Amino acid sequence: MKLDAVTVKLFRNIVHAQRVVIESDVTCLVGKNESGKTTVLTALHRLNPANADEAEFDLTIEYPRWRLAPDRRSNSDLGRTESVVGELALDEQDRAALDEAYGIAIPESAICWVSCDYTNTRTAWLQCSVEDAVKVVAAKVAISGQDLATITTDGSIGDGVASAKALAKEHRESGETAQAKVATAFANELEKYEVIVARGVATDEQTQALWERIPKFFYFSNYDTLPGEINLTKLADRIANGQALRRGERTVVSLLAHAGEEPADFLDDNYDSRKAELQSVSIDLSQQVFKYWKQNTDLAVVFDTDNRIVQTDPDGNHTANRFLKIELRDGRHGDVETNFDTRSSGFQWFFSFFAAFSEYQNASDSVIVLLDEPGTSLHGDAQHEFVEYIFNELGASKQTIYTTHSQHMVDPTRYEKLRAVHDRSTRSNPDLGVSVTLPNLAADRATLLPIESALGYSVSHHLFLGSGQHLAVEGSSDFVYLQRLTEFLDNKGQVGLDPRLAMIPVGGVDNMPAFVALLGRRLKVSALVDGARTTTRLARIKSAAKDNGVPESSIVACSDVDGLPSNADIEDLFATADYLRLYNWTFGENVSASDLPDTSEPILKKLISYKGGTDFDHALPAHELTKRRGEFFGQIDPKTEQNFVALFKLLNATVDP
Repeated sequence: MKLDAVTVKLFRNIVHAQRVVIESDVTCLVGKNESGKTTVLTALHRLNPANADEAEFDLTIEYPRWRLAPDRRSNSDLGRTESVVGELALDEQDRAALDEAYGIAIPESAICWVSCDYTNTRTAWLQCSVEDAVKVVAAKVAISGQDLATITTDGSIGDGVASAKALAKEHRESGETAQAKVATAFANELEKYEVIVARGVATDEQTQALWERIPKFFYFSNYDTLPGEINLTKLADRIANGQALRRGERTVVSLLAHAGEEPADFLDDNYDSRKAELQSVSIDLSQQVFKYWKQNTDLAVVFDTDNRIVQTDPDGNHTANRFLKIELRDGRHGDVETNFDTRSSGFQWFFSFFAAFSEYQNASDSVIVLLDEPGTSLHGDAQHEFVEYIFNELGASKQTIYTTHSQHMVDPTRYEKLRAVHDRSTRSNPDLGVSVTLPNLAADRATLLPIESALGYSVSHHLFLGSGQHLAVEGSSDFVYLQRLTEFLDNKGQVGLDPRLAMIPVGGVDNMPAFVALLGRRLKVSALVDGARTTTRLARIKSAAKDNGVPESSIVACSDVDGLPSNADIEDLFATADYLRLYNWTFGENVSASDLPDTSEPILKKLISYKGGTDFDHALPAHELTKRRGEFFGQIDPKTEQNFVALFKLLNATVDP
């Protein structure tokens, strides 16, 4: 079976029923902290838990607290509230197995419903529409289309049976014996379908057969990580006494089950063969883990069960306790062995998941995987690697639902598999509760932030890696000026910007050092910098370039053009009259060169001084050039051409031959 949808209501901060459509392979619930993502997974896990001993609802604690008292007054049977209902689709194997148990041919459209209420009563039932039951029965008994058209159901099996029997009677009275037999067979067969049309009429044997086909839900979160050391003696006692296991202990049991062993198997003195099985599991899990763990591939996991410690209780009784220790041998650092607990929380989580899931990975029983905020302690690259594992391997074999608020755990290319979870409650109206929607306008921006960030990263990643050598410029005005002057000069047969240089506006000079440092390590990067604010920033950019292997010659400053001031902006490449023409067109003014201070300052500073210290949007004159470029270039000053040609020669010299 596959989970098609789940509906959660009146559970924690989910008030109104939220029906979440589930993908056949992987579904990702995205939202802020405390948005309700874990609530959905927790409810789903309790439908049919594969792991955890305490997967039960508590009405007093988990029913929406502000509604508990008034709802109890109006509903004396509040515990029967079904807080979670799952819808599962059947495959051919499911239908074949259930055909025999139910004694009918299960329609392809039949749905398996599973619910759990606050009394922790779990209920499962099959359901199909009367119309679909009629179609299946009609095909089986080969009733004629004319007779089928006369049978009415009015939405119930009973009505359909009565109508078919009445038709059979008519045929008998008319001497149409063959048609009467078919109509009678139709009525008898249709009556059997009451068991999957009306809820609650299936036999215990039929319900048991249905439960055997329903998948279990494996839940894993940060609280389920393996301990570095576990007392197998005490763990075996807890299991023998039927005590609930702690969450980390459950992961240990799964680890041992992967070896075909139980904690008690390691308590006698003849455990060498079992230890060998455990070592085999260590190798197997390590191979799986290090296929995706790229942060340090020189690690090896070692299980040690040789630790037997005799402890004395207050009464003087001696008890031998066997301990399982999990060690990591680090080949990168002289094969030093350290306890699992001392390793990074990211690796602890990563390995613990594989250990916990190993019990179910190759199980013949159907299992649906629920991962609550997986990999939050992993580095961004490791999160990307784990997402690839989820989609390419885990989801390909086991239906998987996971929650996240990290951009690195979201794959924007699989947008259709994302669901946005957002809590709409306010202090004045807590009944608004959690809403689960597609990632569309119904979700607030903060909820969608991980998706937006993941998309931005993906776009920029492909932009950078797919367009050759890059020229970092500070902003949109630089981009426009270089683009328009290149078009003009190319048309005149003069030197423009080399087309192999892909311009990237980085959003200001403050972002330039980081851009050069991060991208320069992987890509060929050049940069155009102005010095209008301070030459210190130019020094920072050159330092970042040097530290990351970017040649200093790849960093070009506007002031490198002969005749320009040491703190020149790109606007200073224009002859004063040319730039003032753009400025006046943009702002509807009539400023002339004689109006400006007679200093060697860049023209932007002169204009700001002329306006009494008021700055202006430097991008607007650049866009005005685009709109009126024909008029502008028709009267361009040769000095402007000369300066831009000189700049382009400097920039083009940074391109690899």
